[in-house]
Amino acid sequence: MHILRLDDGEDIIESILKSVKDSRSTMLICTGLGMITDFELGFFDKGEYISKSYSEPHELLSIQGAISGYGEHRVHIHVAVADKEHRMFGGHLLRGKVWMTNEIGILRLDGVRSTREVDPVKKVTMLNLQ
Repeated sequence: MHILRLDDGEDIIESILKSVKDSRSTMLICTGLGMITDFELGFFDKGEYISKSYSEPHELLSIQGAISGYGEHRVHIHVAVADKEHRMFGGHLLRGKVWMTNEIGILRLDGVRSTREVDPVKKVTMLNLQ
């Protein structure tokens, strides 16, 4: 497992992918906290994401996901966030930037190879373990 510390203004998804670019193992994003801003969350419904954007900073309460490890790395991330009123909500992280700092734990599953492929029936990119 390694811990990734991200700084103010960094793109969260790009930074995670950059940190694992040389690995060929499947990885799990198993913990994370900090602050997030300028982000977009999605809810998957019948083959498409219903998305909502937020420009103001929110607490990043939790981040988790999976990163395919064979071929082009693809990431699937969900987050839970809270606003200034302490209301919590979440969804699929489509984009987001760090506000102040993020601390993210990534676990590498040695020997587990995976890709992401579109399931034609569900119309979603699914993790394919090899």
